[in-house]
Amino acid sequence: MQFIDAFNRIRLETEIQNQEQLASFLGIKQASVSGAKKRGQFPRAWAEKVARRYNLRYEWIMEGTEPKRIVSNMDQEEINLIFDQLRFIFTKGSPADRTKVKDIVNEIFEKTRNSI
Repeated sequence: MQFIDAFNRIRLETEIQNQEQLASFLGIKQASVSGAKKRGQFPRAWAEKVARRYNLRYEWIMEGTEPKRIVSNMDQEEINLIFDQLRFIFTKGSPADRTKVKDIVNEIFEKTRNSI
């Protein structure tokens, strides 16, 4: 069953261990999770939300297709720290600092995209 397989993979890699925790994470009622389980379907939007938060690939959650991580050589704490630092710069930093960060990120993004 798709729901059980996807949920078991989520349980392996996150602190989400039961339907109630999944519902809380998703901001929905536990009855919605129970309904999806009964139908045997794990909604794409749920998998995408979990994937984004936990550095997991959507394809791994839904199908078990490796690799499981979006960024395989970084753990979730490292990724969260980088996002927190960027958020701080963009909310508290000077306009010059924000521009500098955007320019650096764009440069690295283009370099990486062109090397693929």
